[in-house]
Amino acid sequence: MSNLSSAYADALFEIALEENLTEEILTQSAVITQAVKENADFAKFLSAPMITKEEKTEFVDKVFGNGINKNLLNFIKVMIQRKDAEVLVESFAQYEKLYNKHFNIEKAVAVTAVPMSRELQAKLTEKLEKVTGKKIVLTNKVDEKCLGGVILQFSDMQINDSIAQKLETLKNQLKNINR
Repeated sequence: MSNLSSAYADALFEIALEENLTEEILTQSAVITQAVKENADFAKFLSAPMITKEEKTEFVDKVFGNGINKNLLNFIKVMIQRKDAEVLVESFAQYEKLYNKHFNIEKAVAVTAVPMSRELQAKLTEKLEKVTGKKIVLTNKVDEKCLGGVILQFSDMQINDSIAQKLETLKNQLKNINR
């Protein structure tokens, strides 16, 4: 993350805390991030030097004016005025990290060969919450290459307890025996 996006995220989070809008801003910034990621033309428009700041601000007003919190709308306009709109998505990602840290939330991803049942997700979430002391937001991603078991990613770490990993370990052990 750049220092610029961190500075913007810090400012947005501070305002959101003061106004008791942290969750609303998080939700709305996620929607905007998704829109920008799904529409490359929107991102290009915001950073295009030949389009004036006024035109960009008008466009943002038309698109988001009545649909998002006024503080968030003004935040985006400030970024446009300062010609920093290219770090908008990065700033929102940094905001989410600040939000999660403040509210003691940890995101985790469980990669499995087949979708996990809700019951299994709940049990894994509960166990991770006990281990980390944080509220866990668990996402299940399906990857057939996993074969079985689970690859768990959280807190900048990965625990690979997949069958594919166990087979790879066994293969390496057999290679060492045959030498």
